[in-house]
Amino acid sequence: MSGRIPRSFIDDLLNRVDIVEVIDSRVPLKKKGREYWACCPFHGEKTPSFSVSASKQFYHCFGCQKSGNAVGFLMDYDHMEFVEAIEALAQSLAIDVPYELGSGPARPAQGLEAMYQAMEQSSQFFQAQLKQAPATIEYLKNRGINGQTARDFAIGYAPPGWSNLKGDEKLLVETGMLVKKEDGKQYDRFRHRLMFPIRDRRGRTIAFGGRVIDPEDNPKYLNSPESPLFHKSDEIYGLYELKKAVTNIDRIFITEGYMDVVALAEHGVKTAVATLGTAINNRQIESLFRVCKNLVFCFDGDAAGKKAAWRSLEQCLVSLKEGRLARFLFLPEGQDPDSYISEFGEQDFNQQVEQASTLTSYLFDSLLAECNIRSLEGRAQFLDRLRPYFTQIPLQSLKDQILAEVERRLGQQIDGRMLRLLGEDKPVKTTPGKLPEQHWTSTRLAINLLLRKPVLGSSTGTHNELADSGIPGVDLLLKILDIIHEEPGISTQNLLDRFRGDDHEGHIYKLAAMEPPVENDESLERMFADCLQSLQKQYIHHRQRQLIAKLQSGEALSEPEKQEHRKLFTNNN
Repeated sequence: MSGRIPRSFIDDLLNRVDIVEVIDSRVPLKKKGREYWACCPFHGEKTPSFSVSASKQFYHCFGCQKSGNAVGFLMDYDHMEFVEAIEALAQSLAIDVPYELGSGPARPAQGLEAMYQAMEQSSQFFQAQLKQAPATIEYLKNRGINGQTARDFAIGYAPPGWSNLKGDEKLLVETGMLVKKEDGKQYDRFRHRLMFPIRDRRGRTIAFGGRVIDPEDNPKYLNSPESPLFHKSDEIYGLYELKKAVTNIDRIFITEGYMDVVALAEHGVKTAVATLGTAINNRQIESLFRVCKNLVFCFDGDAAGKKAAWRSLEQCLVSLKEGRLARFLFLPEGQDPDSYISEFGEQDFNQQVEQASTLTSYLFDSLLAECNIRSLEGRAQFLDRLRPYFTQIPLQSLKDQILAEVERRLGQQIDGRMLRLLGEDKPVKTTPGKLPEQHWTSTRLAINLLLRKPVLGSSTGTHNELADSGIPGVDLLLKILDIIHEEPGISTQNLLDRFRGDDHEGHIYKLAAMEPPVENDESLERMFADCLQSLQKQYIHHRQRQLIAKLQSGEALSEPEKQEHRKLFTNNN
């Protein structure tokens, strides 16, 4: 069985959602005139050129030209896939997304709900087994984990043996709880391990992490494989528990393991999360920044910890928007958050946090350690190594701070050559609400008016004759008219969405963002009629030139062409 989201549902969703609310919850907007404005979240700038139209339900940046509707914004800003964006908008309106048969994302034969139920039953089984395993309970106590914390994180125990899990074997194989061999036999994936359920943002169990109890066993951590429910590069351990336990989140600690999260919670630090055995990626960082603007990355002080920290810094750069702060905490070598807080306590741990490096200082310290800036060559090398990181930062104010730090560290004022080495051009200044000078042609204006008020195209013909006119942009105009005729009553946001993924997508949003030279809405119809009349005249002149050129070449006109020639010249005179 496969499912796709009906076009009618997407149209209705776009008509019901308010893009201003969607964007304002992520990027604060200010109203100026009829539109809302902000500094663009997709490129660095000091003055706002990012416009959001409440009437047309789309956004457009006059600086970087990025544009789209509410779905497109979630895909660009929250790094969601198309279906994820639709589901997120539907969830914000408290409506369910219908799926119909057809091409689309594959759905398990028995449905996702059955898989969620199977995972929850597995979690309950492991928790019940823990209550019957005194040696494992004692192990947790020795690690400083009490019963309440274990319950908060739904920690369980997978007993020894190969066939303890019961239930629908097909579902257990699909979710990775059972391993199916080539001969068809199946066995439990997790055996004699402490079990940490991985839960999604709604608290549903989607996977497990199993930690060895016997130090002789390997691997130390064993995670569920990828499944229809679980994509480890998208999930974060402990995020559901964090949001459930804490209302006002002042900072989030990113650690490397489940026990770090649980141990920190045990000692009063309830805002820790962990990646799932892989280096953190930008999607995960964006998810965390949407919860809290202050992130603290906690790593061991060894080589592996420093490598993980640098990877985190690289993934952070493009997400450093207004108000966001990333810091890096390196614990003494041989210590991790779990062991450190268990040994020294919460107060000492918080003191370490206060001394954590900012992203900028960590970046500079790391690069300067590789370059001898006392020499001209070393300074050039430093700027050359800084450039790929510097250019990724979208926030201009942070880039200015970095430039000031470059001057301080190098003891030299930034000049044009140094800016070029950093790939920095002089910023373009724009004034909020003041749009670039607009050049109107009949085609541009006609398209703009149709996007403003699609019903204008309902009463006009298809004008297919214009297809051979050679007038720039007329192919897009005809395509818009075709859509309007095929779907009478289509809204602006739905009309724009028809061009998602189309070659014209960027251009059509740019045209929609332009303000037409109209005094009031009543004059739109007259102006649109004038545009079509002008295009007709251009077509007539174009066709006249074609027929004259044919005659001048000595080629005879066909009978239909002779009639067309007489008609064109009669009408023009």
